[in-house]
Amino acid sequence: MKPLEQFEEKESYAAFRPVGEVSFDKFSDLLSRVVLLCREKKIEKLLVDSTGLTGFTPPGIIERFALAERIAFNAAASVKIAHVANAEWVHSGKFSVMVAKNRGLAGKNFHSESEALKWLLGETDRQSS
Repeated sequence: MKPLEQFEEKESYAAFRPVGEVSFDKFSDLLSRVVLLCREKKIEKLLVDSTGLTGFTPPGIIERFALAERIAFNAAASVKIAHVANAEWVHSGKFSVMVAKNRGLAGKNFHSESEALKWLLGETDRQSS
């Protein structure tokens, strides 16, 4: 899977919609690269839809902590991220959102793209979740 094939720049945000079977580590690497790309291109809002991915179950607490720290570091408080995921991930991802928020990242998990875009593009405070 090549991340740029599933990365699209829109008028006021970028979207990353990876599809396929990958490990959690591979997804983490792809997401990290896309966040860095957004930062380099000065794209402040990123929609990530991981519902097209298979190959892993929601990560454990250690993996979620590491991913949240990595993404927050890569975003450098300059990329707001809305993540559309399956229900299992959204439920288990609350810890990751808190870790990321504590490190300066505005991010939140959602069940649907419409909810995610409303939050991402709305007049919501960057630090609220």
